[in-house]
Amino acid sequence: MKNIQKTIMKIIVVMVMVVVPFSCQDRLDDLRDNPNAVTSIDDAALFTKAVRSLFLGTTDQSVSRFSGHYGHYFVAGSTARIPDQYGDGFDGQYNGMFNDMYGGVIRHIEEVLEITSAEETKNEVRHSIANIIAVLGYAKITDAFGEIPFTEGGKGKTQDIILPKYDTQEVIYREMIARLTTSIDILKTADASMAYPNSDPVFNNDMDKWVRFANSVRLRLAMRLRYADSALSQQTVAQCLSEPLMEDNAHNAFMIETEGNGNAWFTMRTGFPSIKMSTMLIDQLQATTDPRLPVFVSEDANGSFSGMTNGLDDAAFGASNFAAKSDMGTRLSSPDSKLYIMTASETWLLRAEAALVYNNDPTQANTLYRKGIETSLNQWEVDASEIVSFMASPTATLSGSNDEEQIGTQMWLALIPNYFEGWSHIRRTGYPVIADRTAANLSQGVTNGVLPTRFLYSSFELSSNNDNVMEAISRQGANKIDTPVWWDKN
Repeated sequence: MKNIQKTIMKIIVVMVMVVVPFSCQDRLDDLRDNPNAVTSIDDAALFTKAVRSLFLGTTDQSVSRFSGHYGHYFVAGSTARIPDQYGDGFDGQYNGMFNDMYGGVIRHIEEVLEITSAEETKNEVRHSIANIIAVLGYAKITDAFGEIPFTEGGKGKTQDIILPKYDTQEVIYREMIARLTTSIDILKTADASMAYPNSDPVFNNDMDKWVRFANSVRLRLAMRLRYADSALSQQTVAQCLSEPLMEDNAHNAFMIETEGNGNAWFTMRTGFPSIKMSTMLIDQLQATTDPRLPVFVSEDANGSFSGMTNGLDDAAFGASNFAAKSDMGTRLSSPDSKLYIMTASETWLLRAEAALVYNNDPTQANTLYRKGIETSLNQWEVDASEIVSFMASPTATLSGSNDEEQIGTQMWLALIPNYFEGWSHIRRTGYPVIADRTAANLSQGVTNGVLPTRFLYSSFELSSNNDNVMEAISRQGANKIDTPVWWDKN
């Protein structure tokens, strides 16, 4: 009898063990099918993350260690100064910058593009806005490294592409311009309620501003092609001038960082690595009595403006009294200082260059040039009387003999604090002139004193995606920091 009872109990236990997992699975299936459960990632949150990453990228190490030096805006202290000596021994930094650029903006925005183009979640308005952010993200990476993964870039998660091919800059630029053109056409008549009404940290869902922004970015890219593809450049510029552009500072694309210590330049002004402004920048502002001097540069302990010479060798740097030099201006480097991606002043100056070289109209170029300077002065809230005085100075009028240099120098200033774009501008135009280093106390680095023109593909990228990277190098040229990118032909 007892054996029968034991047998029955064993059968019951086995039945319970079999039934319970199915019951649990049914419960999990119920949860998966729950109409109130979260079944997909909100593309609005991903969009906001991508936008934030884009703006924070204007203060990352690609700027604080590299392009800010290359653009002769400042000199950083400690080990952050070493790229200023035109060396290339920064494999870890090159790899980190490459990964961060893809892992921040591109990873998130590619997911947004995937979601907003999928049949069940299609939204062409959101897709168009996301493409503008994608273009800006890819533009920075390609301008930094040259050929990069573009058509297959950032798709490891969405399309399981682990070893993406590299595209030529010509292909990338043509596609970026095409994407912007499509976005502009859609957004001109877009229903704002279909965009990001509660998740747009740039323009608060203002479609007119998005159109102006996209068209101004397109103008930037078009002028960057001036020496590489003049026909496409002129054609695109004409197209841009037929559409609304950024015209006043209400159109500026900016963000204020509210997390942590706020604007990263604040930490670098008050902590590590310390930033001191370039002698070249201060000399330009002082020589022209530019009222933006106290905006861009802080007074030193003596109440003066004193800069650091870019490229000093170690001995000269040690004797430079670095700590006593002028810091970055507090308007640029306070916790709540604005981070800019593009401004109306840049747009006016691009138009001035286009009028000069494409329309052969120095009178119109001068009008646009003056508008660009005045817009920049107003952006920084320069006193009205100082604006009047500066606009009456020779600096604010094209001379007729060195007009391109004048426009180029004012663009260099107007791009502050977007220092990466300042370096790209110098590479394209040659203005302001960054002289080759010949003085005994300057480091010539691996470029023989010539301004670096790109970042290197890292050893990790070479080893992990070797075939595709080597194909890019075979087209582009040696993996060196003085190999120019495709559009850098001036």
